[in-house]
Amino acid sequence: MIFPQPAPIDDPPRQNDSPVFLHTGWRSRGTWIWTGLRSDPRALALYEPLHEVLATLTPQAITALRTDSWSSGHAAMPPYWSEFAALLRPGVVGVPGYQYRFATEDAFAGPARVQPGLAAYLRGLLDHAAAARRVPVLKFCRSMGRVAWMQASFPEALHVVVLRRPDAQWASIRHQIEAHANPYFMVMLLVVLAQNAAAPRVAQACQALRVALPQVRRGNLGRAIETCDEMMRQLSWADCYRSFLAYWVACVLSDLGTDCLMVEADMLLRSAECRQDMAALFARRSGLCLALQADPSRSDIAPSALGREEQVAQRAAMELLQEHRMALRLDGYLLAWNLLAAGLAGPDPTAMHDNESSSGGPEIPAPGDGSANPGASAGLWTCRPDDRAIAPG
Repeated sequence: MIFPQPAPIDDPPRQNDSPVFLHTGWRSRGTWIWTGLRSDPRALALYEPLHEVLATLTPQAITALRTDSWSSGHAAMPPYWSEFAALLRPGVVGVPGYQYRFATEDAFAGPARVQPGLAAYLRGLLDHAAAARRVPVLKFCRSMGRVAWMQASFPEALHVVVLRRPDAQWASIRHQIEAHANPYFMVMLLVVLAQNAAAPRVAQACQALRVALPQVRRGNLGRAIETCDEMMRQLSWADCYRSFLAYWVACVLSDLGTDCLMVEADMLLRSAECRQDMAALFARRSGLCLALQADPSRSDIAPSALGREEQVAQRAAMELLQEHRMALRLDGYLLAWNLLAAGLAGPDPTAMHDNESSSGGPEIPAPGDGSANPGASAGLWTCRPDDRAIAPG
């Protein structure tokens, strides 16, 4: 697949610099991290390369899709998809090679799954960056659940999984619905679950969290979105949280057994030492400068205390995580456990208590793997085995 090329730069990447794949969830601070790499002129930062908008992208749409064109909470920057302008062909709508099904179908594909169309499309993006002598930085919101496939298909890349406390992530999604009448993120995660209901991790998560999914057909994303939008409007907030948590834990169970770099987003925000260490790792692996600002959002939404039904769902997710812990890396299991346990400890994103919150909150179960309660490790981000593990101070 051949694309028009952007102008090369004077300071080209080193031969061994790795492409960067940022695997993030909706409202998980992924855009903040991506913009920290986008600011490096050696990077070709491609925003959400699986987003359905790419099927109909035009120069006019690129100009219109900005941080201030919706209630994003993102800092001011060039339009999200500016880097895709060079990929568009005169008189042709959409990014060459992109297909609607890339957005939500086969979202929990394992490493052995053969997907030649998706592999060729993503390989074309990497080749496009290489021809311009740039380091490609692909920031996904639709790759969680299929990180193992991404790693198997693109082993040369640095794969970074960004996780956030599920209650904090959910607070941002709910705020979009309540304050801005924007149900997009909730609807899309329902679409992903519904179109992948037969995937083992999705089935396990939905059963554990008592989530009923609508029947949707593949091959018609628009209709699937309509169906899930109609369903969402009938759900209680507790039902919505269970559905979101099913998506979150299904992704965790699918992805945290992989050889990836795991990043806890809230720890990255509040720890200058963690940001410095992560910047050093990116410089070493990709040659890029990660320039993160301490405040990723002017309108960050703090999580509220979980209600009784949400606490029950949280514990069910923790039980499912414990049941499948042997399929995960130990550090990934403990990180996911901490993020779930923090929601039971209290609404403060920095809170983590060994037994109960200072306000008399619910008891937090131990991880059940024979180790001590990993509370002291809350927010750890760890590296691939060929890098040193770093614990922020």
